[in-house]
Amino acid sequence: MGLQGMGGTVQYRTHTKFPGYWRLSDVVYVADEVDENEDMRLDIDHISYEELLALGEGIGTVSTGLSQEVIIARLRQRKYSRLATGSSAVEEYVEEDELGKLHCEHEYHVCCIREWLEKKTWCSICKKTTLAPIKSNPHQQ
Repeated sequence: MGLQGMGGTVQYRTHTKFPGYWRLSDVVYVADEVDENEDMRLDIDHISYEELLALGEGIGTVSTGLSQEVIIARLRQRKYSRLATGSSAVEEYVEEDELGKLHCEHEYHVCCIREWLEKKTWCSICKKTTLAPIKSNPHQQ
């Protein structure tokens, strides 16, 4: 059985009618058009590890992170002090460690968070966007 639509057909083996909807089983979409780029598509499930590495080298990497300039401008920094944070502070920090604070208030070692922000734009703990935009001064020309 099948349902004809724009660009293709949805084929299914059986269907069951329920109040307000139909449940189809073993559904397959068959496109009406021929894929002109089919010969250019890669089946990465059936290539070797070495071929995947070569493909990665050929394609290169895409950075989705922030530039060093943006990180330096927007990352709030402070020195860790046990006295300032109390005894319940994270034990991985020691006195005078340089910490970077994200917009979500999570803190990391500055060197670690800078490296992370060059690759990602979200907090690894809460997944929120990392750095607040710089507020412009309306009186500054």
